[in-house]
This record gives sequence, structure tokens and C-alpha cells, in this order.
Amino acid sequence: MEAYIQLLDENPTKRVTVNNIVARCGVSRNTFYYYFPDIPSLIAEIEAKWVGMVEFSPNSLVFVDCLRPLAKYAEEHRSGLIHAYHSSSVESFLGSMECLWDAIVKRYVEQHGKSERDEADREAMLRFFKGVFIGTTINWLDAEMSYDLLEEGARVCELLRSGEIVKRLFDLN
Repeated sequence: MEAYIQLLDENPTKRVTVNNIVARCGVSRNTFYYYFPDIPSLIAEIEAKWVGMVEFSPNSLVFVDCLRPLAKYAEEHRSGLIHAYHSSSVESFLGSMECLWDAIVKRYVEQHGKSERDEADREAMLRFFKGVFIGTTINWLDAEMSYDLLEEGARVCELLRSGEIVKRLFDLN
């Protein structure tokens, strides 16, 4: 997985092959295929690793705080992430973002207690926030990761917490 990410840091996705991966690792193609049927399954494992990087602790009251390890990893592999974004088909990339944010948002909700809301309300909120995070990620990548995503997220959280933006959005007096 690390060899694939290193190669992606150096090359567009289309230029990373199983042969490149095994050469970087110093193993045979059979070894690769023992662990992964193909490159998409390798990518799925990497996405699962990313979800695991998100740290939901009782001390992390703000969702953005939970994302710090993932954001640090993304910054360390900035060029690879941008290569993946620009090289992937829209469907493939959106599928990856869907899986990633679905798992993160559900995990956050599960670990921060049950809501008093009914299941339909909970599912609506999960879909809403997953969409927000997918869109935010795409905007960030479109900007070539040129701004601090966590800082921006913390700023938005503060605006939401103050209620000012909600008042303006829904024209509440």
C-alpha cells in the first residue's frame, strides 16, 4: 500500500502498474496477487486505512479535530492525492469519496451516542453531512489543496455554533 502511495506521489494514476508496485517493494507479482486481486482492491484497502486514521475520542468534541491525522497524511501525500483526483474518472473518485465519508460520518455518530431523533431524521442528517464533506473535499482538491482544510472546517463549525449563519440562511430574526 505504501509503495502504491509513493508511486502515486511521483506519477499520475495511469502510470502506476502492478509491475511498478512490486519493483518498488522488491517482491514478485505473485506476492502482490496473494494480497490483492487487482489495483482497485488495493485502493479499497488504502481507503479503509484512511478511515482508520480518523480518531474519534471522547475528548474530541469538534468533528474537525477527529480529522487531523487524516489531514496530516493527505498533506504528506499531497501530490499523490492530486494525481489521483485528476487521473480518476468522476465516477471512480466520487465512489471513493462516498465510501470514505460514509464510513467516517457513521463512525462519528456511532461513537458519540445515540440521538433522540428517529431513524429517518438520523439517516437524513447522515446523508446531508456526507454530501457536505464530499463537496468540501472536491472543492479543496479543485483548489489544488491550496488552503488549510481543517482551519476552514473549524471556521465553519464556529459560524454554525454561533447560529449567525443559520439565522441568515433561513432568514430568522
